[in-house]
Amino acid sequence: MPTRVEYAGQKASIELYVFEDGSCPAADYLEGLSPADRQKVDTLFALMGDRGEIRNNEQFKKLEKSDGIFEFKRFQVRLLCFHAKTSPKKLVITHGVTKKQDKHAKADITRAEAIKKKYLGE
Repeated sequence: MPTRVEYAGQKASIELYVFEDGSCPAADYLEGLSPADRQKVDTLFALMGDRGEIRNNEQFKKLEKSDGIFEFKRFQVRLLCFHAKTSPKKLVITHGVTKKQDKHAKADITRAEAIKKKYLGE
């Protein structure tokens, strides 16, 4: 499945999932962010790409009750992603959401899991 590289670091690549019709919900979400929020997200991408990890669970973590879905977090900005089974490390972002509640909507997690299964051919 096609992806678009958003950040290529020494330890990991951050990529955006692209659908067959050429649409890319993650890119659309990123383009709609304010310059300040976009800069914060780009900093997270650089940390993950250059270090291969983000140790702060407030900025990157696995979502509870999900099938291998993680999120990049900066305040209310959330970018859902999964680890592709490749080497070097690759994270594929499925889409972004502005979270205003304590928990993610189940539909957001289900959407990310469906994209992951399609990408991995499961």
